[in-house]
Amino acid sequence: MMGRIWTAYRVELSKAARSRCAWLLPLLVVAAVCLTPVVQPLARDGAADYGFIAYATRVALNIIGLIVLLAFSASTISSELASGTIRTTLLRPVQRHEFVAAKLMLVFTCAAIIAGVAALAVWILAASLGDLTGVSYGGEALYSNLAMLRAYLLGMVLAVFPLSAAGAYGVMISSLTRSPGAAVGVTVGLWLALDIAKYPLRIAPFLFSSWVETPWTVFVRRADGLDPAWLPDAATVVLVSVAWTVAFALVAAYATSRRNFQA
Repeated sequence: MMGRIWTAYRVELSKAARSRCAWLLPLLVVAAVCLTPVVQPLARDGAADYGFIAYATRVALNIIGLIVLLAFSASTISSELASGTIRTTLLRPVQRHEFVAAKLMLVFTCAAIIAGVAALAVWILAASLGDLTGVSYGGEALYSNLAMLRAYLLGMVLAVFPLSAAGAYGVMISSLTRSPGAAVGVTVGLWLALDIAKYPLRIAPFLFSSWVETPWTVFVRRADGLDPAWLPDAATVVLVSVAWTVAFALVAAYATSRRNFQA
């Protein structure tokens, strides 16, 4: 089974590599980073620009990156349902749940690429136009630039978990609809509705979307000269995101297994 999933995943990667839409995703993230200095200026003034790094990363990942990932994941299965190509795909020795697993792996890969591209663009821009001199207070060095980079990279690894959960959510909606346009609309619309209602309904702590900012907490506080701890927030990000990812994957696999592709 794992061999068939891996083969199906490689096919999905090949299709994505030939798609202009897939290449547009990281380009939009890079564009968001490049436009950030308009709002959060950079200057070589001797002051470390970790605040810019945190702000640009949030814009690139938690706004632009999240929206494009939701749109991409929502079209993964629904586009094949709409065109009918899913029937050809499933003529191969690939089970329906393996087909869904390959789509999920593609979305997880996309989430990691978006995160990596955002990180690279943010740090290159900050190093080129600003200062990365470490964090000091009263003349005493608190964190070196290398220590801040390590905190950022760990935050980026944590950020992939809620991003992957968002991608799995999009795949689930995609498996429940036939039109890519409707899938994208429902995915983004329901996300926004839940984001507005989660605090009045007091369900925010249980939703992975409430933890998308948490991976950057340590980096931001270190930039302010504080000494924050990773736990327990980092563990919560992982546990909540993984739980929702598994739930979305199971629903997508079940919905796909029950669908009549001849209709």
